[in-house]
This record gives sequence, structure tokens and C-alpha cells, in this order.
Amino acid sequence: MKKYLFSILIFSFLISFGQKRYSTKEIFNTLPLNQATKIKIISYNTNFVSEFPIPLPPIGGNIDSIEIKRIIANQKFPIKLVNIIDKENIEGINQIKTLNYKDSLELSNLLFNTCGKFPNNIRRVSMCFFPRNAILFYNENDQVFDFLEICFECHRIEALSEKATKINDMCDDFYTKLEKFFKSKGLKTQHSQR
Repeated sequence: MKKYLFSILIFSFLISFGQKRYSTKEIFNTLPLNQATKIKIISYNTNFVSEFPIPLPPIGGNIDSIEIKRIIANQKFPIKLVNIIDKENIEGINQIKTLNYKDSLELSNLLFNTCGKFPNNIRRVSMCFFPRNAILFYNENDQVFDFLEICFECHRIEALSEKATKINDMCDDFYTKLEKFFKSKGLKTQHSQR
């Protein structure tokens, strides 16, 4: 009986810790980290419930056309990161934090080693994707050359570049740990009502 329990314990240990992890050198040789001179994390769209703006009130009734024109003029829309990233002043970003080397290493380990080196081929399919956070990678000219958009509500992550190293996000605690990292740096990760 003892041998049987011991065998089960060893087998459980091997399954739990048998996934190969990336070394620090391997992590920093992956794209986009191998070209990044600076990494920033951001939050945006935290004041929007979804990717669609609040609908206009119905015409007629208690509201007149002047009021509707005023509402339209003041209406704000969620940003799409790909549309503003080339601009020098990134308007629409709620919060931004430049990571030091220690934070960059911690984030990189989270991205590449939380779920292990070998991703399974099972993918969650969710039509939901309204990112509120991103990781920006800057080159030597201080320009964003790649980014990862993250939707913690939908548990999805998407890279700008098709060449970026695929991140294995298929384990239960990946998004929980990543969200905790963002929050520890003072960034919002969910919709917040004002």
C-alpha cells in the first residue's frame, strides 16, 4: 500500500512540475523581447462598458434636437490601440507605467513560464475581446514596434505582430497572475464607473 501511495505521489509530482520552463536567456531571445529596449504597461478603455458607446436617447419625447447634437458632440468612443500607437502623444491612455529590469523580468516569466513551455493545441474560442490593458515594446528609437493587448474579462491576449512568440495562456491561473501583476503596478484592469 505504501509503495502504491508513493508511486501516486511521485507521478503527481512529475505531472505538476514536468513542464519545461523557459530559461531567462531563452525568454529574452524571443520576439518581441529580443528587440525591446523599453517595456511599458498601460490601461485604457476602463471608463467604457463595452466597445460600443452609450446609445443616444430616442428622438422626440422629452429631448430636442439641440440636446441630441450636444450629446453627439460630447460623445466619446473607445480607442483602438492600433490606430493611436504611432502618434507621439498617445491620447486615450488612462494609465501608463514604464517597467524597470526587475519588473520586465517578472512580467516575462509570468508570460512565458506560468503555463509552461509547451502549449497544448486546445484553444478557447471567445468572440469577446475588448482589451483594457496592453504591454508595449519600444525599440532603440523610442517607438512602439509591437504590443500585446489583454482582455482580462474574456481571458484573451493578442499580439500586434504575427511573428511574436506565441504565449501559452492555457492554464487556470495565467490571467489571474497577470492581472495581479498589473494591479500591483497601480493599473486598472476592469471597467470602472466614475
